[in-house]
Amino acid sequence: MEWKKTRLDEARKYIDDIIKAIPDEEDKRGAYVHLYGVGLMAALLALKRGYSREIAEMAEISGMLHDLLTYVDRSADGDDHAHGCAEYAKEHVLDKLTLFNDEEKQMMYNGIYNHSDKHVKGYYFDELIKDADAAQHTLRNPMEDYWYERPRIKQVVDKLVE
Repeated sequence: MEWKKTRLDEARKYIDDIIKAIPDEEDKRGAYVHLYGVGLMAALLALKRGYSREIAEMAEISGMLHDLLTYVDRSADGDDHAHGCAEYAKEHVLDKLTLFNDEEKQMMYNGIYNHSDKHVKGYYFDELIKDADAAQHTLRNPMEDYWYERPRIKQVVDKLVE
């Protein structure tokens, strides 16, 4: 079987170019670690929960986009950052790449838009992004109690290891 470029490959290249343009090296490192970590975790959770490879691909891309604006523009990092991040992802990535149909773009947008509402149970795709974000915060440093002690984290980690 011949290797073929996927939507994820194209999105990753586009997102890489945005991250590479971040002037602050620490912000750039943080963007790669967090965004790609959430992306990988979202794909893993999607597959573990029995969703299709296409859903896993869209979850990975959404994870890579979910906080991108906060690294591009540090002033956007606040309590309501998810909404701005969703708008940025739609305008600067999803609409420009033309890789997704309108329904897929809306699902990805909603997953990004709702990723901070971790106390609210939502659509399955939103939950993938929320859980992936929570898990990445914990797994990047399992000794940090601030994240590890949260109920959502315990639930996600327990499900991953069963």
